[in-house]
Amino acid sequence: MTDEIMMNLEVTRQSVNVDVESIAPIRQFGPDSYDVANSTITATVNVPADGDYHLVLPMATEEGTSAFVRCISATDEDFDETAKFTRVTKGQAEILKPVLLKAGIPLDTDPAAQLEREAARHRIAKIKLPAGQQVLRIHASQKLAPVDDSKKRYQFTIYAPQLSFVPASNVRLGVTVVFPMDFNNVTIDTPAVEPLPGQPTPSQDAFHDLTLGQQRAFGWAFHADPKITISYTYA
Repeated sequence: MTDEIMMNLEVTRQSVNVDVESIAPIRQFGPDSYDVANSTITATVNVPADGDYHLVLPMATEEGTSAFVRCISATDEDFDETAKFTRVTKGQAEILKPVLLKAGIPLDTDPAAQLEREAARHRIAKIKLPAGQQVLRIHASQKLAPVDDSKKRYQFTIYAPQLSFVPASNVRLGVTVVFPMDFNNVTIDTPAVEPLPGQPTPSQDAFHDLTLGQQRAFGWAFHADPKITISYTYA
C-alpha cells in the first residue's frame, strides 16, 4: 500500500459505541490474559470526490477477527462492499508519521524502529467512496493487553472522530462505553478526556456515568475532538 492515509475527511456526525468483554479472569490472569473492546463507529462524512480513500484504525485487532468499513449510504452496487482493515507492514511504516503526529505520539530517538513498532497496532483500509455526504460504518474488535505485571490492569483509548476524520464546525460526536454484567470487584477509573494536539478542549455537552440494565456505562456528547482513555483494574 503506497497511497497516503486520508487525514482530513470531514465528519459532521459520529457515534462510537464500545462494549467491553471480560476474558482475563477466565484465563486466571495468566501470561496470555487479555480483554476485548468491540467498537461500532458510524460517521456521516463529506467526501470531496469519487475515489479510493485509505482510512486508518489505531488499534491491534483481536487475533482471528477482522476490522472492516462499509459505506452504508451508497446505493450503487459498486460501493455495496466492505473493505477490511489490514496490518501496516514494516516496509510501509513511514506512512504512519502524520497519524502519530495527529494522535500526539512523539517520535523518539530511533524513529524508524518506533514506526515499525507502531505498524503492529495500526490497520489501513482502502475503500471506494462516492462524492457527497455519505455514512460510513466501522466494526472492530480490539484485543486489550494488560498494562502491568499483575495482568489485572487494562486500558484502551477512543478517538472521536477517528484519526482519518476532521470535525466540521458544527460537528456532533457521541461516545458510549458499556461494561459487562456482573463486572464485580473491578475498579474503573474516572475516564480521562483530553483534546488531540493542537485541538481545542473538547466541548462536553453531556456526560453520564450510570447503570444501564445492570451494566456500568459511560456516555458523552461532544462538540470538539476528544481523546478518551478508559482504565480499569481487577481486584
